[in-house]
Amino acid sequence: MASEQPARPSSREKVLAALFAAAGAAVVLASAGRSWAHGTLTAPVRLSVSASGSDLTGVPYALGLAGLAGAVALFAVRRIGRYAVGAVLLAAGIGTAAVVASKLGHIDSALLAKAATEAAGATDAKIAGIGNDAWPYLTIVGGILIAISGALTLVRGNRWTGLSSRYERIAPGATKPAASASPAPAKAADAEPTSRDLWDALNRGADPTV
Repeated sequence: MASEQPARPSSREKVLAALFAAAGAAVVLASAGRSWAHGTLTAPVRLSVSASGSDLTGVPYALGLAGLAGAVALFAVRRIGRYAVGAVLLAAGIGTAAVVASKLGHIDSALLAKAATEAAGATDAKIAGIGNDAWPYLTIVGGILIAISGALTLVRGNRWTGLSSRYERIAPGATKPAASASPAPAKAADAEPTSRDLWDALNRGADPTV
């Protein structure tokens, strides 16, 4: 009997790669509007200030959009297209992590000083208690997830099925069953007896005319 054998391992890998990309992109996009650093303006007035990811750079947000698009594209592209999507995801993930990491060294100085100046309207603003929030680090984690998705796609993507693939209907090595011969037509019950039938009836002592 023919069996349906879906490519379960490859399908799980593709779904896993898409989930990595989608989860990483969601974190990156969500963190753009969150506070990445905070501090307290002490002069000329005392005021709490903060800087969001979008205040720092718009690169992670753009790369997050690329990661989200790649997560969807994994289910549509095949072979060469899948390699292209994997390369984009890998580059987007590495780029996100690298850009945020490069900003961490001065995230709490230049941008917070600018925010404090704009809030107080003074050029001699002084800030104390400067610190980074968790969001930039979560953005780096999101970038790593996107990069993992891209690497997995590049390494294993050639074994994945495409959007239009179908399960195999016939087991490997199995052949289609040969068409059965048409059954011989049944002998009609009211067929005329042949001479052979009459002779056999006489040998049995039966009256063939009955």
